[in-house]
Amino acid sequence: MIVKAQIGAIEFDGDEIRVAVVKTGKKLPRILDLQARRAVYDAPEKRFDALVDALNDALDGLKVQPSTFVLCVPSTMTIVRTLNIPFKGFARVAKAVPFELEPHLAFPLEELLLDFNVVREAEGATEVLAVGTRRSNLEEQMALLQAAGVEAEMAGVDVAGLTALWMATQKNSKGLRAVVHVRKKSAILAVVHQKTLAFFRLLHFGEEELRHAPDGVCREIQNTIRAFLARWTGDGEIAALALTGTNLAPEEIDHLEDLLSMPITQSVLIDALKGMQPPERDADNENAVTGCWESAIGAAYSAGGGGLCINLMKDAQQIHGVVRGVVAHLMFSACLALLFLLGCAWYYHENRLRNEVLIDQIRDEIAAIEDEIELMADEGLGDDVDIAIFNDPPLLDILNVVASKISHDRVSISELRVAQPGAREGWVGITGSTTNAAAFNEAFELVKQSDLFKFSDDTNLRSQGERTTFRIQAFRPEEAISESES
Repeated sequence: MIVKAQIGAIEFDGDEIRVAVVKTGKKLPRILDLQARRAVYDAPEKRFDALVDALNDALDGLKVQPSTFVLCVPSTMTIVRTLNIPFKGFARVAKAVPFELEPHLAFPLEELLLDFNVVREAEGATEVLAVGTRRSNLEEQMALLQAAGVEAEMAGVDVAGLTALWMATQKNSKGLRAVVHVRKKSAILAVVHQKTLAFFRLLHFGEEELRHAPDGVCREIQNTIRAFLARWTGDGEIAALALTGTNLAPEEIDHLEDLLSMPITQSVLIDALKGMQPPERDADNENAVTGCWESAIGAAYSAGGGGLCINLMKDAQQIHGVVRGVVAHLMFSACLALLFLLGCAWYYHENRLRNEVLIDQIRDEIAAIEDEIELMADEGLGDDVDIAIFNDPPLLDILNVVASKISHDRVSISELRVAQPGAREGWVGITGSTTNAAAFNEAFELVKQSDLFKFSDDTNLRSQGERTTFRIQAFRPEEAISESES
């Protein structure tokens, strides 16, 4: 499935750097932007910095920013083998491929970056195409990307992208088909079985040799095809050959067909694509970029789901996948926490609005009561309306002070009366008796210390035999005591 995305591919070709941005989602990609730069330096030790500067310059020149980047790895840096695994099952095959490839390696297995694709399954065995490279081969290119602040999502091999792009331009997808991708200084022969890359090999000739030394070129092509067919145990045969990246004259094509004894078709892949086209080559300028954009475009197209994807960073991506999984989990948890906080904020916001409504209602009720009081005053009640009662402390506070200051085992209280505001007598009247006048005087002094009352200087005491009765008048703190009350 081809996903819809804007993908940028970066290719390092000696001192040249190419950045291609394409839009995937259809059968063929659309070219959005092409930028190429050549690193210029005067000493070998300055090459790395010059390449970083050239890459930054190319990235700054992009008019369309991709959503992700991929690295296009040249086939010259790879090791390729066709392996026959004596069992089936992708998981089992994936574990066996590195060990089957180990005898063909000239370096430790731990230094191998590997990917493979299943060519076919037959008679209980699995035939795979294994592609690998030494880890150090990619270190410089990955260091260049890191220095430029670019994180590549994958490292695709150029032959896979070129072949996928070529297959997208073809109508027939059955049987064995061979294609030679011709570049400036080298070529790659790839064999496709159905829609799977079954074989490829680097050929040591370029466009110049193809034009001027076709005999040696055709001999190398024939030997490579024969070597593949000698190991191929499936059905079908290679009956035709396709060339990409060339624009030979008809007589040159006829001569190649005679030498190879098979029909030949040629195409320039970039001519079949819509969008931005690369500038013409400048043969007089040694620093001019060659214009071989198909490999970078194919790598981006293959990464977007165009097929034949070989990713040499798969092992590193598995580690990054775990990190991304943890990050995704943390992001999900953070989103849940944010939703919870938003819910709490909304809850308190709603309560605040509800309280404001209640406050407005209470204010309206207070205003209505005040209007009623004013209306009652206008109707003649006037000064008779006294709301001072609401300023008096509660009756329980009065009882608490009296009970705590006057001990009931020595002084007996027979009556406690609280008068309404405006009464002619005192506010609180306390009546009782005691057998010990000294105890009463002590309790009375304690009551006087309370802030709730104030008392006149005179106290009504009357002796009846051994008992003494008393009557105390207490007044509000703000009231004035008249001489008659005293």
